[in-house]
Order: sequence, then C-alpha cells, then structure tokens
Amino acid sequence: MLASLGLFVFETTAAAFDELSRKSGYRFGTGNAVGTRPHMQYIGQGNDDISLSGTLYPEITKGIASLDELRDMASTGKTYALMNGNGYYYGMCYITDISETQTHLLEDGSARKIGFSLSLKLADDSEREQVAILDQDRTGA
Repeated sequence: MLASLGLFVFETTAAAFDELSRKSGYRFGTGNAVGTRPHMQYIGQGNDDISLSGTLYPEITKGIASLDELRDMASTGKTYALMNGNGYYYGMCYITDISETQTHLLEDGSARKIGFSLSLKLADDSEREQVAILDQDRTGA
C-alpha cells in the first residue's frame, strides 16, 4: 500500500501514484509604516496543499474506475484521512481537483495509459481536537 485516503487505497493494482508534493503555507499580517518596509507579524499556519500524480495502465489496474471512485468521494464535499504506507498521518483532506489525460488510445477509444493528478487541501484539525476534549469530559479524565 502506497497510501490511503479515507477507505480508498492507493496501490499498484488500483491507482499507483509516483509523486507526492506538499506545500505548506504560513500567514502574516502586515502593517505599513512611513519610511520603512512593512512590519510583518505571524498570525498562524495557512493551508497545506498536497498533490498526488501518477499513471494508470487499465490493462493492469482498475484504470478509470479508480478515478471515478475518487470523483465520487470528492463530490461529497467531505474530508478524508490521508495516511501513507508507513503510517504517517498527513491529516484530514478535502479533494479539490482531479485531472486525467488519456493517451495511447485503441480503436474503440479506450486508453492504454491514463495520467492523473489529485489535488488535496488539508482541513483544519480543530474539530478533531474538540472531539478528543469532549471524549475526555465523558470519561472523567
């Protein structure tokens, strides 16, 4: 298993990605001052953008069915836990974009190769922390 997004498992028989990129943002407020550069103040962490890209070979993998499953997940507007095969937890993510490119087409129009990319945005984990606090209140801890 390469990773999982909710119950969707990225693996060589379904949707194998060969690149994961993550961009972390940090927010700063600025205040203008006469005769000097604006003063910056750190105001908190911004959104993390995570991108997965890879290639599907329908003769070997589930092909387009895997992307359709991800599209169904995205259309719910819900967040899904992203975890890699080593157990590293990225957080709860929204699926914000799915793209595909079909190449090496056969006579019937089916693709022998499908390139794809999946864009995710890390959600705020404050709700998850609130659930943990409520759970502690119930147990008396």
